[in-house]
Amino acid sequence: MTPTSLLALFVAGSVLAPPSATAPPAASVRWTWPVGDGTRPPLVAPFDAPEEQWGPGHRGIDLGTARGEPVRAVDAGEVTHRGRIAGRGTVTVTHASRVRSTYEPVDSAVRVGDRVRRGEIIGRVGDEPGHCAPAACLHLGAKRGPTYLDPLGFFGARRVVLLPLP
Repeated sequence: MTPTSLLALFVAGSVLAPPSATAPPAASVRWTWPVGDGTRPPLVAPFDAPEEQWGPGHRGIDLGTARGEPVRAVDAGEVTHRGRIAGRGTVTVTHASRVRSTYEPVDSAVRVGDRVRRGEIIGRVGDEPGHCAPAACLHLGAKRGPTYLDPLGFFGARRVVLLPLP
């Protein structure tokens, strides 16, 4: 293959990527950052959609923070899960858009069925090692039905696709 045809295949793959990689939010509501002072925290690891439901990938984003820092709900919703998965504290909030935001590792006292407001503290970054060990980070996921979504899209971030030169 020529470099031009390889670039064309790459671009086609980026444009025609699975819905999990490019699905924009259903609602126009933008999320608030779950950690930090309200500005965008450092992005430690980006979303990497799996090619198949059970395939490898990174089903969320990792945001740099510190252990013990407050974790806030990205939008209003209902707590639909609080527990431990793979040894880490996790919380899931289902929003009016039916998108679920997931947070880990989180030490939390919220209960399933609790209603939370946008920006409300739902816990604190847990002590257990997470995706960024030995550093601390918060893993934030987004899911609609069985489809993983790139959480950055909910903050207004856009995916850029470069097209080949003529």
